[in-house]
Amino acid sequence: MVKALYLNLLAFRHQRLRLSRIAWKIQRVCRLAALFGIALIVVSCASTLPNVPPLGESGVFLPGKVVWHDLVTPDIKTAKEFYGNLFGWVFEDLSSGYVLASHNGRPIAGIAKLDLPNKSSNWLPLLSVADMDRTLAEATTAGGKTVLKPFDLSNRGRVAVLKDPQDAAIGIVQSSQGDPVDREPEVNGWLWNEIWTEDVPSAITFYEIVGKYRMAEKTFGDVRYCYMESNGKPRLGLIEKPSPEMGNTWVAYIRVADVKSTVEKAKTLGGKVLMEPQESIRQGSVAVLTDPNGAGFVVQEWGKY
Repeated sequence: MVKALYLNLLAFRHQRLRLSRIAWKIQRVCRLAALFGIALIVVSCASTLPNVPPLGESGVFLPGKVVWHDLVTPDIKTAKEFYGNLFGWVFEDLSSGYVLASHNGRPIAGIAKLDLPNKSSNWLPLLSVADMDRTLAEATTAGGKTVLKPFDLSNRGRVAVLKDPQDAAIGIVQSSQGDPVDREPEVNGWLWNEIWTEDVPSAITFYEIVGKYRMAEKTFGDVRYCYMESNGKPRLGLIEKPSPEMGNTWVAYIRVADVKSTVEKAKTLGGKVLMEPQESIRQGSVAVLTDPNGAGFVVQEWGKY
């Protein structure tokens, strides 16, 4: 996985000028995470919290793993239509402001209503942590900030949001019943997560402390791809952001069977293409999209090259 994602980085650097034009758009669709905290902020402020399913039921905990993704959006109906038709996700309304998305019979994401006019939507990953209070204390000491204080979510555990020293927002969760087990990334499921930042060394230092990661790297030629491991598993990548104009942010990847057909279908469903598949970037196997409400994500074929 790490080697193939590194090849994306190498190609992206050769496409830096083009990607810089994309970057300001990604900044716009991702900035909400920093300004408003978390998709679940809407849920946490509601009078009745939804009864969400547990992240896992095995009692096995995997600190450092991205265990969930939440979408905050002003238009849940449009989001359901887009992701349902594009990826085959199915949905269950848990409350008037929160929807559960499932894939192949397993919960995969949440969609929360953001009642703020003229605002785009965004995806926010959530990391598993072993000790919520200790994590937030260590994050503060390391230069981070708590955006949303911990709250209890039935069946899920304790949830909070913090920003790293570069203002990239991330949700954290101390699961009450265990985390999702590691498995091969499924088509139309989550593949990978990266931090795009202006200061990779500082981000590495912060996440080594907060996430208890071990930094690893792959070097090919004169380019280095840094990633973080926990329990011997690659968990997230870190790359220098492609433009100084964009904000520091997390970026999520979704695995697809055919990137070109996915891109064309996304267009018909109201999505926008920030970067079309290009032969110079992993033989056309990766693209950058937004949904109709502006949430950005990356789609990528996997295992073909």
